[in-house]
Amino acid sequence: ISGGLERSELPTSFLYEDGNYLEVTYINRNFEINDNMFAPSGMLDDVSSVHFATKFDAGENLSVGLARYNQAGASHNYQGAGSPIPGFSAIAPRTDLSINALTVMGRYSFDNFSAIGGIKISTVADATADIFKLSGATTAASIEGGSDTGIVAGVAYEKPEIALRVELVYEAEASFSLPTTGGLLGTATGNTTASVPDYRTLNFQTGIAEDTLLYGSIRQADWINHQVAVAPQTQAAPTSDFSDSTTYTIGIGRKISDEWSITASYKTEEASENTGTSLLSPTDGYEAVGAAAIYTLENGTEITVGVNYSMVGDKTISDSGVSGLFDDNTVVTSGIKVAYNF
Repeated sequence: ISGGLERSELPTSFLYEDGNYLEVTYINRNFEINDNMFAPSGMLDDVSSVHFATKFDAGENLSVGLARYNQAGASHNYQGAGSPIPGFSAIAPRTDLSINALTVMGRYSFDNFSAIGGIKISTVADATADIFKLSGATTAASIEGGSDTGIVAGVAYEKPEIALRVELVYEAEASFSLPTTGGLLGTATGNTTASVPDYRTLNFQTGIAEDTLLYGSIRQADWINHQVAVAPQTQAAPTSDFSDSTTYTIGIGRKISDEWSITASYKTEEASENTGTSLLSPTDGYEAVGAAAIYTLENGTEITVGVNYSMVGDKTISDSGVSGLFDDNTVVTSGIKVAYNF
């Protein structure tokens, strides 16, 4: 539901953990995205993923971290989604694109500052894009996966006595040219082109009272310049219709005992375009509220359980002379994380 395809943000907070550290997270997203014409019973498949991050001290001032997460994806399914348009459900769009990221980062600390640098390898899994049957194709487009590597760079300022940390992180874009057959290509081979944008993220946290932490972030991406064009479409006439995104997060955490802590947050992505022509971009920004509880075991292991409820911005999609209003839609994201310092 982000401006483009993003599902999960680059994690960096694990780099600041004391000593060696490992975390494993399971996330499930339940989508309720429908309209009155193309998909009255819903058109986004639920998605689950497992993420991990680990960090090791390599010296007094140097640490190295590794993280893997489901960075982006699209799981649209208009087939059998209850459209009242005669014959539409049988030939409507369906996609299963998924992009995972693997990052290797180092953090060097000096005085109250830190420098972060590393690489991010973004990998597209083999995918299917059954999106051209409305244009006369008899088969789905079969897309071969691929990878691209970009840099990660950042700087942070810390004041531990008040739990203050301000961090600015840059992630370079990743571009893909993926061999494709089927769809409008038939038995010929072409290249599907796609990319994920460069990101600029400002993260911050600070103590505001004893055992109370205020945190937040601002994240920007120019998705308008990073569309998906499933062959034989080109970037001059792409398949998608993504808009730029700026996402704001604000939250508060509270330690209520030696074992229990709780957090609550609010997140919003600005609406940018409430009309469009692509059935692959049926949302326009969102507002979300989240809550989590953290339980700490005697050995220091932390178990976090959280849920996030997103209210998706309304959007009218016009396709083949028909318009549908996607309104009052929601996404419920739930997860559990186990973390351990060793």
